Amino acid sequence: MKRIIIGWLLVIHGLAHASLGVWLAGENAPLFVSILWMVALVGFVGAGLGVLRLPLVRERWKPLVLTAAVASSLISAGLGGAYGLVGFLLTLVFVIATTDVQQRRIDASVAVVDAIGAQASAHPRWLRFGWTLGLATLAYVAAVVVIRPVYLRYGTTPEERVAPLPGDDVLSVDARYRVDHAITIHAPARAVWPWIAQLGQDRGGFYSYAWLERAVGADIHNADRIHPEWQQRAVGDTVYATQASYAGGKLGKVGWRISAIEPERVLVLEKWGAFVLRPIDSNTTRLIIRTREPGTKSALAFVLSPFNVFVFEPAHFIMQRAMLRGIRDRAERATRESVPSA
Repeated sequence: MKRIIIGWLLVIHGLAHASLGVWLAGENAPLFVSILWMVALVGFVGAGLGVLRLPLVRERWKPLVLTAAVASSLISAGLGGAYGLVGFLLTLVFVIATTDVQQRRIDASVAVVDAIGAQASAHPRWLRFGWTLGLATLAYVAAVVVIRPVYLRYGTTPEERVAPLPGDDVLSVDARYRVDHAITIHAPARAVWPWIAQLGQDRGGFYSYAWLERAVGADIHNADRIHPEWQQRAVGDTVYATQASYAGGKLGKVGWRISAIEPERVLVLEKWGAFVLRPIDSNTTRLIIRTREPGTKSALAFVLSPFNVFVFEPAHFIMQRAMLRGIRDRAERATRESVPSA
């Protein structure tokens, strides 16, 4: 039982490092610090699963613990303050807890499974299922940690990520939590804007994977033409994500309030970000979506960070990337169709 408790605590301790990823990204930490974060998070999760006798890592759990502990301690030292001290002390506790007598017990349990296999369990089928799920989880965690810096900045240039943009005056430009996505559209800004203006569940949809949105109950259908009656927007309006009857009305009419708008230039949605159009020339536009949130260090942020890093961010990237491409394709098609044939 102690082995199982220690294994799960190591996994949880590893996932708790997700909050560091949010804070470090917001502070534009050097590359080697980000690498330390990756090593610490994946190392502790892998070590915990190894203690739980997961194949491939069960014989490597000790070096994984030590490597992750070193990386985590270095980050904690650099982080400083109360959070850094707590992180260092927790890491120290886990190192101590996996030494001496407990280490020998874990090794003995691993040796039995190595010798007998899944039959060492009273329920070998369930054990094999657990191993499969554990390997998939470890692979997913490692993949997200490695590619996260890429999808947080998808399509943007270093200059765009730091350049002042319309809407910055209503965003937390000094925020720790930052997401920047962009795409080039071969159409003038005036041809792109109408598609942005009619975003919303009750209007043109979000030009993303509507079938996924409908799968979770949102009655969303993507428009393929510009609707004049949907073009009027003003500060204080809401871009709705759900219909009034969603979840029995409990989550109906949920959305994002418009906090700033300038036609053909910027639309700022609270809790989402700024949709900015930057003309490159008369026929080319950059569409940038800049998200800025405080990302302050707090107990709540610490608890929610694993969900944010491993669930929300990947899902948000998948849907927002599709939306950018959906707006691009519609604007470019409408521009081509508006040009008279020779």
